[in-house]
Amino acid sequence: MKNNYTVSGPVDGWCTKCKLELVHTIIAMANNVPVKVKCNTCNSEHKFRAKPSGTTRPKSATSSKSASPARKIKTPEAHYNEYMSRLTDYDLTRVRIYSMSGSYKKDEIIQHSKFGVGIVLSLIQNNKIEMLFKDGPRILIQNAVIQSPP
Repeated sequence: MKNNYTVSGPVDGWCTKCKLELVHTIIAMANNVPVKVKCNTCNSEHKFRAKPSGTTRPKSATSSKSASPARKIKTPEAHYNEYMSRLTDYDLTRVRIYSMSGSYKKDEIIQHSKFGVGIVLSLIQNNKIEMLFKDGPRILIQNAVIQSPP
């Protein structure tokens, strides 16, 4: 049985916001398969899912991962915890508070007001650094000249 999907046509799918199988409107398609949809109930736009993401789906024959054994994928938090454990000799009482005007070096531990404790992974430019936080890496500004209003 072949489905004849069309852009702007209806399709039953899993809504990631409503957490229910509902009617969606197709926004984008690839190879006659819905790719992006809009929920007709909550109006959220997301990738098309025929079933909840917790269910198993058949793997494609072209997938390179299907031939290899299952690998563990590190979450940003696991990567962060592993990196922090390597820096055990760092004196955590000397953690600096992040400021855009500050100057930082590789492997320095910084406390950011929004993202928490992070580690400087690399200096990208004189005015940018890459930091690793629990929720993943971020690019931050350093050495910024902050001018006070006249």
